[in-house]
Amino acid sequence: MKLKFLGPLAILASFSTMAVALADDGKVLTRTVLSSAGAKSLLNAAEAAAKQRSMKVSIAIVDASGRLLAFTRMDDSQTGTDETAIKKARTAALYSSRGKVLAERVSQNQAFLTTLPGITAVPGSAPVMNGQYLIGAVGVSGATDDLDDAVATDTAGSFHP
Repeated sequence: MKLKFLGPLAILASFSTMAVALADDGKVLTRTVLSSAGAKSLLNAAEAAAKQRSMKVSIAIVDASGRLLAFTRMDDSQTGTDETAIKKARTAALYSSRGKVLAERVSQNQAFLTTLPGITAVPGSAPVMNGQYLIGAVGVSGATDDLDDAVATDTAGSFHP
């Protein structure tokens, strides 16, 4: 009976050796990704920050590739803010930059930024980092540029995986 287990054990051992070899030669990267629990935590923090400022906004959380992980449109917020919040978050993730920074670059005659696909270069978004690595982004829409930006930036900056 013990001999029957040697085959599967040998196969498992060879797989673990292969995985280490791939990781060691630089062909595979291991990165932290934002979980749905992490996205919900960011969403809750952003919503609390918005309520504290008496804001009625939409909030979007995306992963590093700009895909939506969590979203809320607060009661009495403008209906058009939902898509804008998602686009803001996606922009921050895809270009690893705050919307406010991109807006400043556009105003400094770097209009090419407006031709990039899916970009919404306005304040109200911030990338979420894990050390030097982008793991997601926050987008907020529905208040003034400064308030949207403050909630997004504060939320992203206070997240610790």
